[in-house]
Amino acid sequence: MLCVVLTWYFVKWNFANVIASRLDPQPPEARVIADGLVSAAPSDPQTHFAAAAVYELTFDPADLARSVSEYEKAAALSPNDYQMWLSLGRARSASGDVDGARAAYVRALELAPNYAAVQWAYGNFLVRQDNAAEGFPLIVKAATSNPDYARAAVAMALQIYDGDPARIRSILGDNDVTNVSLAAALVSQNRFDDGLDAWNRVSSDAKANSFKATGESLINSFVGARRLSGAARIAADLQPDASEKPAIGQVVNGGFESGVKVRNAGLFDWKIADGVEPQIGLSEGQKRSGKYSLMVQFNSSDPAAFRPISELVAVVAGHEYELTGYYRSDVKTSAALKWDVADAGVNTTFGSSQPLVPAVDWARFSVRFRVPAEVDGIMIRFVREGCGALSCPTAGKIFFDDLAIKGL
Repeated sequence: MLCVVLTWYFVKWNFANVIASRLDPQPPEARVIADGLVSAAPSDPQTHFAAAAVYELTFDPADLARSVSEYEKAAALSPNDYQMWLSLGRARSASGDVDGARAAYVRALELAPNYAAVQWAYGNFLVRQDNAAEGFPLIVKAATSNPDYARAAVAMALQIYDGDPARIRSILGDNDVTNVSLAAALVSQNRFDDGLDAWNRVSSDAKANSFKATGESLINSFVGARRLSGAARIAADLQPDASEKPAIGQVVNGGFESGVKVRNAGLFDWKIADGVEPQIGLSEGQKRSGKYSLMVQFNSSDPAAFRPISELVAVVAGHEYELTGYYRSDVKTSAALKWDVADAGVNTTFGSSQPLVPAVDWARFSVRFRVPAEVDGIMIRFVREGCGALSCPTAGKIFFDDLAIKGL
């Protein structure tokens, strides 16, 4: 009989422990299950911990008190488990018991002094109690050992220290993690110059590897704000191939030596519109320098049969430039084939080349233009003008090579 009784209690306790460790606190029936588990195994800290988590989510004042009580029982039954004390600290803090929360956090820190989760939770609690002098050193430790906390630490520091990046670096450390987090936080506040300065402090290897996703997100933010020069600087940090790194006032791959992508081209790569006419590709047989030129072959009368070729270039606002390039052509058409330069944001044209007439040998074309004071990104593009509404017969090949931009 004794063995049967002991077996019954052992099985009941084990069953309650297993269910408690897997209990989802979200469903409405979780309360009934939690109460049953506590009743089945009242001496098991896991059942009380599960019940506390269930009652914590209801946001009812009575349930919050019940949640604190269950966390206290769990901590009392498992006094050396830092997670019990950490959860108790959060629950007491939410209920307004500041002294009780502090005592629970202190105990959790004693049990797990090097755990980032404990340092972060207690540091946050102290900062919320206007005790940044004690709280921030703990937050710094948490952010240093776990980069996931760094962005939140930087956001908190920006609020506390009036958005001063230098002060924040002195507190959190002038390191890659801090500066990447600063860059993201500052750009999200439209402080683009400060964000770019923070990004520039990150090591080159970390930019291209550990923080590449953050860099791509920053590029999108800069482009959305029409700050193409900043986007180009960040994009250059993420590009491993030196020949394809965008730079201010420079055409990337102007000799087409790195090839062109019909799909999935980068922000500052050559872009070719979808379609079948005209045919566009690299040519080894006709080149002015290097190994390749870009060939465009026409054979259609359809006015819509034209695939623009373009590239985004970052420039200095208010400066004067000249786009130059070389071509050879046997294209016969009544339309005008040109290169033009436009505002990357609103599509306003700044200048166009003369029509590219047939040329047996390599001929030079150029476009002089001045960038408006509020613009720092342009689009250079191959265009066709003057087609009729119903027909635009165009036949032949045109080759391009050695496109470049220079300041005047």
